Amino acid sequence: MSAAARRERGLLEKLLTIVHGLEVFALAFGALAVWGVTRDWPAPTAFAVVAALLILTLKVLRYRWGWVASLVAQTLMACLAFVEPVMIGVSLAFIAMWIFCFVRARQIGRGQPQ
Repeated sequence: MSAAARRERGLLEKLLTIVHGLEVFALAFGALAVWGVTRDWPAPTAFAVVAALLILTLKVLRYRWGWVASLVAQTLMACLAFVEPVMIGVSLAFIAMWIFCFVRARQIGRGQPQ
């Protein structure tokens, strides 16, 4: 028996998958830090919900509209700043990385030079 052929992923899907993976790790460590500081249940739960949404969004990145779901997840990550103010800087860094990957993948896909 031969192994099933893997679906070829597009550049945008690959780059946004990397960004989402890094965000999930950042949110896991952020949730631990928030739990250590506040011991308040809503804060770590909010981090876990956004991390779970980022993981679920990985499944829809294969579709043309997947980047919209990814953008919504980025917005929700930015909303974590209401729970923990330090997340302003973290979410801005990830949003900048998301925008860079999105624009760059589109440029490469169209064959445009840098």
